[in-house]
Amino acid sequence: MDEKRFIEKMCSDVSAPSHVDIFAVRQFSIEENTRRLTRLISVTGEMCKRSLDRADWVRQTDRTVARLPQGARAEVFHASGALRVMTGLETMEALFDKPEPRELLEKMVVGIAAQLRIADWVGQRESLAFERLWQIKAAAADQKRKAIEPVLCRAIGAYRQSVGKLPVLGGASVAIKVAGGGALDSVSMQLLEPSGDAIESAAVIGPDRAARQIYQQLESLMARSKAPVSELKATTQSLRMGYLHMGKRKSQRVLAPHYVGAIKIDGEEAQAYQFIVSATEKTFLPLCFAGEQSPAPQIHRAA
Repeated sequence: MDEKRFIEKMCSDVSAPSHVDIFAVRQFSIEENTRRLTRLISVTGEMCKRSLDRADWVRQTDRTVARLPQGARAEVFHASGALRVMTGLETMEALFDKPEPRELLEKMVVGIAAQLRIADWVGQRESLAFERLWQIKAAAADQKRKAIEPVLCRAIGAYRQSVGKLPVLGGASVAIKVAGGGALDSVSMQLLEPSGDAIESAAVIGPDRAARQIYQQLESLMARSKAPVSELKATTQSLRMGYLHMGKRKSQRVLAPHYVGAIKIDGEEAQAYQFIVSATEKTFLPLCFAGEQSPAPQIHRAA
């Protein structure tokens, strides 16, 4: 696919505002993160009708872990404040008796989300919305290669945080893993809390410029390939703009807009790539492009 067609297809359904607010992200101390995790443990125990009050707390280099009764476990990552509570179910325990319709699985997830009161974790300018559902299945075959019907092991519902009208892109903001019978397997949260008012309003580059930068990154990534990018069977799957979450293991001080583009390349070995480019002229978050070292982070403050 040549560059012009690539840009046209990637930008076909994307619109962007002229300016976007930049927010500082609230930073939590280890003690504050421990209290936040205790809160999630408490509501999880209440929902599961189990006592999870007693905990053996272990502080590690990058996280604090709580070992809970009946094999349950919880953890909070110091850098990001990301939380996770696991109720202690084994991988192949509490399977679904039969395949369930997607609508029923989504209803289970939404019901558990309401009991966990996940909406209480976001502020007035923020929101959480159900985004998608995954299903984890297991299958097997006998020595004669006769396969059995796949067994539904878990359903995972993902929620997306938004700040104002923009989604926070990255991993699922909230992920709820459901076992058979509607039992809760685990809940995880990766939420970024804006700290106060916007520190500035930044001009946004157009989707076409972002798509061109993504094409250039793809060219750089494929530089050693026998075929040039223009001859690859590349399919532009999506281009989204939103605030970027850099992951649970990284400390992040600002919420800034970025474009995230997904590309699929067909061939003897199918390949899929995700590229991220800044949506503003000014760089707020350090990004590592293909073949480069991650730049040092820069802290921007309002004048």
